[in-house]
Amino acid sequence: MPVKVTIIGGGSSSFVPLLIRRLMQSPVLQGAEVSLMDIDEGRLGVMQSLATKLIESEGSALRVRSTTDQRESLAGADFVIAAISVGGMDAWANDLEIPGRHGIVMHVADSVGPGGILRAFRNAPVLAEVARNCADVAPDAWVFNYTNPAPVEALAMRAAAPQVRSYALCSCTGHPSSPEWLAEQAGVEPDRIAMPPVVAGINHCAAVTALRLTDGTDAMPLVRERADQPVVRWALDRYGVLPYCWSHWVEFFPQMQRLEGPYAGTAQGVRMRYGITTHDMEYERERVRGLEELAASWTAPDAGPVTLADLPVGDEDWGIEVIDLIEAIVANGNRTIVVNAPNEGAIPNLPADAIVEVNAQINAYGIRPVATGPLPEQLAAHLRRFVDFQRQVVAAALSGDRDEALHAFVLDPNTAANLDIDGTKALMDEMLEANARHLPLFR
Repeated sequence: MPVKVTIIGGGSSSFVPLLIRRLMQSPVLQGAEVSLMDIDEGRLGVMQSLATKLIESEGSALRVRSTTDQRESLAGADFVIAAISVGGMDAWANDLEIPGRHGIVMHVADSVGPGGILRAFRNAPVLAEVARNCADVAPDAWVFNYTNPAPVEALAMRAAAPQVRSYALCSCTGHPSSPEWLAEQAGVEPDRIAMPPVVAGINHCAAVTALRLTDGTDAMPLVRERADQPVVRWALDRYGVLPYCWSHWVEFFPQMQRLEGPYAGTAQGVRMRYGITTHDMEYERERVRGLEELAASWTAPDAGPVTLADLPVGDEDWGIEVIDLIEAIVANGNRTIVVNAPNEGAIPNLPADAIVEVNAQINAYGIRPVATGPLPEQLAAHLRRFVDFQRQVVAAALSGDRDEALHAFVLDPNTAANLDIDGTKALMDEMLEANARHLPLFR
């Protein structure tokens, strides 16, 4: 039987064309059945039409269908890819602006901090429903989630349906998967890098912990000599590890979240320490609008044929390895790919139930995380605080209990570094009110 791949968030103009292209190009997944599911019928229809045109133009055996019914989409799925954003750009803007008015300005606000908490509150119940539905109608499926905050969503899905094989993925892991990127850090040719390096941490605060050349030489001293980015240099000097996606790292160290100038009424598009500019939702909206308009023009009644060569290569193409992962399972590919999975001893000085970002061996036997050895204890101690925080966010997100939510805000290091207890509750109340229509459990 052909492989069935379900995409939850199937109306995304930035994510779905990439996946359709990769599926059409895959020699392993020829003739796969793809089910696009989204709650937005308009966007879903555009993606269905675009996929149909691409299949016709390329003569592909891929079959694509779409539906707004989640259970129908999941029924019989072999693989599920989830990438959702409840509330969209407007909710993300609130995640930046409301804490900013309370003195907490963050770069991305999608993993930790008040913004990370509310993003989890919006998305975790939906992903928990996906997991429960998979348990009913696709019990053998592999579920891969790209929705942030990745560890919280992974914990929520496993809490809702522990029998479902669910994992989180992140585009940041494209860096340690790239010999070219690693070679640039060490100042050598890519063919001199021993692949794969050792990777360990938690999502958005993970690092290459060991890197060698093919002759066995330790490459980390070479990396340290060349490092000139302040956060990267600091992590190398302090912990002996090479952070990738270093700009996410700063959100895990409140001491690093500092504006270059005084707060001037907005938390978007402003300069912070280390050359960081905070996310600007108008830029993000314009980027997505451009992709949607392009897709709409391709699928207009009078439009000509569309080929894979017409699809633009964008930010989402970097580091999206889910199709490689699926291929490795289907064809026993014996790949090593970085995933977010239950720790279960892979990093011995982090809790066994933590969701950790580590290499995993991928083949017909499934996904088996590779033991990394312990992190430097000082870094592990820092990350253990966030594991406790993530557990509390899940408890609040899946219960809708305001007391549990307040515990999550109190545990958050970014909030604790900036607000007293009364201010913390005031911030939480304002954010819950702003997100009320996206938080049915909290009503």
